[in-house]
Amino acid sequence: MSTTDTLPQGLQGHVINRTNILASRGHTHPGSARDALAEWAYSNGFNAIVGVRLLATPEITAQEEATTVVRWAAYGTAIGW
Repeated sequence: MSTTDTLPQGLQGHVINRTNILASRGHTHPGSARDALAEWAYSNGFNAIVGVRLLATPEITAQEEATTVVRWAAYGTAIGW
């Protein structure tokens, strides 16, 4: 779900003319998941990302030993004006 009805206070006054829903999964820590969203938005000409959500998910790496690791995903909406 994407919404641009209410912008963060510092972004008010801009007229949004494009949006794109973003997802970045499989990262080893939350910072790299978040940074991947920012890198994509920057390289594709968007001005900001709003509504970022970080999600930790367990990933089984060795079933015979029941070994799991945590992978991080980030979701958000890129906006441009």
